[in-house]
Amino acid sequence: MIKFKRHIKVDGEVFETWMGLEIKKKNGRPNVGVYYYTDDPDLETSEHNLIKANFQSKEEAVKYGCLFMRGMYKDMIKREKGLTDNKEEETDIDW
Repeated sequence: MIKFKRHIKVDGEVFETWMGLEIKKKNGRPNVGVYYYTDDPDLETSEHNLIKANFQSKEEAVKYGCLFMRGMYKDMIKREKGLTDNKEEETDIDW
């Protein structure tokens, strides 16, 4: 597996993301899968999770992986903002 790091910028925040590519040959054609790591891949506790497979080129897989992670980080930021908004609303209520 080829391991690499990307810095993905979302709403002014930069996320350091470890990703991996697995390249297999299927009927003489490349079959590339892209993964993301939960932490530094050199650590024992780090796991790799498949994002998507069956790409024909490494470049296509990396581009898709970065777009996928950017979307995941955007959703994470929205959830965090939603949780803080809900906490503020709860504190405003007089019982």
